[in-house]
Amino acid sequence: MAHDTDRIEEFDPESSILFLGSGFSLGATNISNDSPPNGKGLRRHFIQQLKLPADTDYDLQVLSEEFAEDNPRKLRDELYRIFRLTALTAGQTAVLDEPWRRIYSTNYDDAVELHRLSKKAPPNAFDVSEPVPNKLPHGAVVHLHGSIRLITPENVKESLVLGEGSYVNQYVIRSPWYDQFQRDLAFASALYVVGYSLADYHIAGLLMANPKLAERTFFIQGPTPDQTFVRRTAQYGRTMFIGTDGFAKALACIPRPAAPALESLRAFRLLTPTRDNKAGARPTAPEVFDLLVYGDFDASRLARSQPSEDYAIARADAVHAAADAVESKRSLVVDGRLGNGKSIFLHLLAFELTSRGWTCLLLRPGHPDLQREIATLASIDRVVVFIDQYSAAQDSLRGLREALPNAKLVLEVRTGTFEVRFHELAQLLPKPFDRVSLNVLTRAEVIALGRLCERVGLRAPAKDSRGDFRDLLLELFKNTAIRDRVRAALAPLFEKRATRRILTMTMLIATHQGAVGAAFVRSVVGEDPFVALKPLEDLSHEIFETSSDNFKARSSIFSSFVIDAFIEPDEIADAVVEVTLAAARRRIERPYRILMSNMMAYSSLRRTLRGKVDPEAIIIGIYERLRYDERVNAEPLFWLQYAIAMAETTRLDTADEYIGTAYRKAQDLPGFQTYQIDTQAFRIALLRATQQNRGQPIFNIDVILEGIERIDAMLGDESHRSYAVKVLDYLQPFVAARISDLAAGERTALQFWLLKVAKSLASLPEDFRATAGSEAVQKRVEAAAASFIN
Repeated sequence: MAHDTDRIEEFDPESSILFLGSGFSLGATNISNDSPPNGKGLRRHFIQQLKLPADTDYDLQVLSEEFAEDNPRKLRDELYRIFRLTALTAGQTAVLDEPWRRIYSTNYDDAVELHRLSKKAPPNAFDVSEPVPNKLPHGAVVHLHGSIRLITPENVKESLVLGEGSYVNQYVIRSPWYDQFQRDLAFASALYVVGYSLADYHIAGLLMANPKLAERTFFIQGPTPDQTFVRRTAQYGRTMFIGTDGFAKALACIPRPAAPALESLRAFRLLTPTRDNKAGARPTAPEVFDLLVYGDFDASRLARSQPSEDYAIARADAVHAAADAVESKRSLVVDGRLGNGKSIFLHLLAFELTSRGWTCLLLRPGHPDLQREIATLASIDRVVVFIDQYSAAQDSLRGLREALPNAKLVLEVRTGTFEVRFHELAQLLPKPFDRVSLNVLTRAEVIALGRLCERVGLRAPAKDSRGDFRDLLLELFKNTAIRDRVRAALAPLFEKRATRRILTMTMLIATHQGAVGAAFVRSVVGEDPFVALKPLEDLSHEIFETSSDNFKARSSIFSSFVIDAFIEPDEIADAVVEVTLAAARRRIERPYRILMSNMMAYSSLRRTLRGKVDPEAIIIGIYERLRYDERVNAEPLFWLQYAIAMAETTRLDTADEYIGTAYRKAQDLPGFQTYQIDTQAFRIALLRATQQNRGQPIFNIDVILEGIERIDAMLGDESHRSYAVKVLDYLQPFVAARISDLAAGERTALQFWLLKVAKSLASLPEDFRATAGSEAVQKRVEAAAASFIN
């Protein structure tokens, strides 16, 4: 990046972040009628107070503790005298006059609070020691090193961060405020860092070396150029040597943005097909290979290839059906299993709708400009809003629906999520809504995929192949040539521990269709992923997709293959534990709570470890490591997953105990729904009764009868019935094994409930019965009921 010759072309304080370093407060007046020092000045102050040699090597942490000795009040009073301010300079006041989106500070002083007091405005100040609220007010100031307003003699040593090591290791990586800082950065139009000093704390402890963030980061330094500073911060942003006063003058002259146009929206991205001067060029074989194998998808290349199938199969029938549904319904759900091409399908659908005169936009959930930009969209006819991150966008759906009553919504969701959260979706989506499933390829689509593969040198699937898109692509990787090529391509990433861990972690998350921020990756791996991958930039671009708010593997299918083929079981186990614990620390946020649950789910672990030696032992080892964390231990779903693992290893008595633990943990969480626990409790009860010695009374028949009644009630619930259908398959083996051991009253009660369940299964909606396989389950339940008569 360049430095002070660059100009800030446009300034929008409403969407910008101001970051204050210790140099910002220089020149202000404190209660001692002096000026507060910067980091180096504070260190010199304590050296003088302690009468130590000027060239002493002690850092600020040691000096401050020595100053306090056995009298913390002495340290508190000294810091209060230094950092409690009474007046600001004109330049400081002008900078703080701007309506910043957010202000972060590593300063202990109360400059921002003093300014707001003078304006009779609420301070909206937060300290790193305080919990992060559900919603921060616009303009909130966050003191990352602690605040002078909160320190007491009792907490002074813990409340103020006075050393680089404690800041980087304790406060930056693990603090929930750092997560908030990273979210704010992801959506900010610009970050202005004023008065930051390399002598205080290294910039790598605050920012990621993300080129997309560096493009909109400006360091405002004093008027004396410092080439060392420029070199040390070059990968993080641009430097302007103009000082606080020069910055204030610049802000007064820089143009402010006009009302946002469609092309410049930030909370939405326009999905208009982009065709450039290469419109006539056909996709190259490497481009198609990279899409099919690595998932390196280029939307503009897809647009340029239309209407041919030289880049991706068109899925024309499904696209036209989906477009017709958008025309006639208020909203549309596009569902598919992991890796079935939902992202490409959304672009194909957007291209079709654009040709029909619709304006198609992709929502960026959580963006602070959302409400402001909705006003721009409200005046536009024929708008379709695409949503590809349901868990992140869930809180915005109702407001979006009410603010844009004439807009159509298209929601992408995994099939499993659709099945178990149907009732929730039915409440949030505008009605009427329709559904298009991508789980089955037509014969014509299989043939088109075969042609596409053959043109780029890949083995084509058989024309009579059945299955979904994911299954057909995974077949490609069985080709020895492809496997060897992938192994050779990934070799540089496997050479270093950090890059191997980044690869394993992000691909593991991708197999759950998850995406996290780069800061989350660093919190697990301990290194900035952009720095670690910089020497392998070309390779990493093929595999990873990075934006200001996401860091993820491009292809869930490729990720599944790499995990299966090249990652050792102990590496998988370590990554699962590390990601789960990191997500547990952030579980107050829905996406991380979902990530935590998905990572420790028995079914996903079993699928991930398929083909590895002794997967059950690995899974139990993972659960043993997780249960020592208090946050995970308190989760009912953790004990449910451990119970499932015990049941699969025939430790049914232990599984029953863990189910009981899951119920007890659920009682401590108001509003927690136990339907997943209920189904597994019923399954384990049936398995225990089935394996009990014949000729004895069934010891848990009351539990089984209560369970089947509960399962029957679940069949009437749109969100829970898919779980109920699966567990009913265990009824017939139980009846066949134990029918002769039932007492007369037990036989009557069980037969009644079997007939009742069969009737409930028969009355399920036709579309659900077709996709859930409930008709086969119904026949087995009816057969079990008939055995009482026979």
